Amino acid sequence: MPAAETKVEAGKIGIVHVNSLAAGESVDVQKRVQELLKQGAQKLVLDLRSVAGGSLEEGVKVANLFIKTGALAQTVGRGGKVLKTMTADPKLAVFDGPVVVLIDRGTAGAAEIVASAFVEQKRGEVVGEKSFGAGADQQLFLLRNGDGLLLTIAKWASSKGKPFLGAGIAPTVEVKRPELAAAVDPEDLTGNDDDAIASPNPAPDKREVAPEAASPKQQPEDTQLKRALELLRENKSAPQKTA
Repeated sequence: MPAAETKVEAGKIGIVHVNSLAAGESVDVQKRVQELLKQGAQKLVLDLRSVAGGSLEEGVKVANLFIKTGALAQTVGRGGKVLKTMTADPKLAVFDGPVVVLIDRGTAGAAEIVASAFVEQKRGEVVGEKSFGAGADQQLFLLRNGDGLLLTIAKWASSKGKPFLGAGIAPTVEVKRPELAAAVDPEDLTGNDDDAIASPNPAPDKREVAPEAASPKQQPEDTQLKRALELLRENKSAPQKTA
């Protein structure tokens, strides 16, 4: 997976687009945030859309970059019993200004830890769509005949003990991504246009093409990011609580 990407928008708003929360990625996210601050960013958008998988520890570390105190996540076992609670370390926080988090239906696992911490700590708005709902610790038990039994031994949960698995995280500001309405020509999917056997003597296309048809299709507007930027410019993202 590529490293996190950053850019600065008008209004001194930095955007951190995270691509993965696999082991070690939290260090990269921290570096990107610090680079944006050096460039003059005073507010941030943390884009966690389509970030799936990752480790529990990385999700907690990323949340801790923006949240100084309090519980960030839990693991729960059978019957909802709390097995472990992860709390923030004030020394690891790097930014206490306004932040908005972006999530969508592809946000799952470690990224849901970050989003849930923002929601329950009231750290800032979480914009987008309800997340996928994943995250569990599993253990493989090998059997004598060579078979195996994979058991879920703990579920990842929010700081208040709400498991993500099957439930997901609801955004504080719901903004659905517009569906792409572009029609697809079935012939474009066959690949026959490039097949010398299927079309040994293709006739030249003498049809005139309108300038607007020849130009690349315009990408749909990113309404979720637009709303996040609006909230930050309106300064309606909750500030970090002080200990």
